[in-house]
Amino acid sequence: MANMRTSLLENLERPIVADKFEHISAGLTGLIEANEPYWGAEAEVIRTYWDSPTRNQETDRKWLIHQIYKEYWDGILPPLESLTAQLPHASVHEGRAKLLNVAEVLFEEVQHFSLFAGLYLVLEGVDYALTPDELKAQGAWPENDDLMELRRQHKLQAAELGQRAYHFTEGGHCALFTEGMKIAGHNAFDDAVADVCRQIYEDEFSHMLLGVIGADEAGLSQADWQTLTENTVAQMKKRILMRNAQFSHPVAQERLPELLAGKAQPVKFNFAHAAQFVQQGR
Repeated sequence: MANMRTSLLENLERPIVADKFEHISAGLTGLIEANEPYWGAEAEVIRTYWDSPTRNQETDRKWLIHQIYKEYWDGILPPLESLTAQLPHASVHEGRAKLLNVAEVLFEEVQHFSLFAGLYLVLEGVDYALTPDELKAQGAWPENDDLMELRRQHKLQAAELGQRAYHFTEGGHCALFTEGMKIAGHNAFDDAVADVCRQIYEDEFSHMLLGVIGADEAGLSQADWQTLTENTVAQMKKRILMRNAQFSHPVAQERLPELLAGKAQPVKFNFAHAAQFVQQGR
């Protein structure tokens, strides 16, 4: 989706150099650094599951149905609603540009849903055939509901900051996809998971950047940066609980509070890759 990524990323602070913060504000630097341990925590949850001795076909089916649910209900429906809302504004250039962006995001989300649904056939030997209501009944889980409700509350409190926080925490810096790409070579299902994660990674990275681009040009006050940082960290903590439940609680009981306290190995923000999106017009 080159046009979408170009329009979304054209305002990204540049030049950006990997592991150097001199080109971005103290507010954005603090936001990123505050979240890096929680990105690492989410990655640890997923990595722990892949290596868990209790992992089996049933737990794989469980996390997969949850993920298909997220792709459909949390992924497809919001941009679909936004697309409908944008249609009356298609008579002006700016409205058409927004409409195109939303349509391309929607297209990507449908692709992601389709890719994960395709994994069901590899795992179960039969095609995925749940109706939306069946998917909602089987795929929803309380920890994900808690995350989405917190995001909703943050948007109600401050619409622009809430939307930026939502994008910034989307995908947890692509933890599922970076960790999923690493499991190829074990069996046919793991190979398929790795391939799907590889295909989705670039889209999710660009979606996450929506929380970064233009932040330093948005005129955020020090209080705004503090709110944004607090909200994103709160959302990431919910993401850790969400992933741990999705993957059948692989993290040891004594380790989970440490992850929620930010005591995981940080995942550093990939500035070099962000710069590539701009340079390549992706």
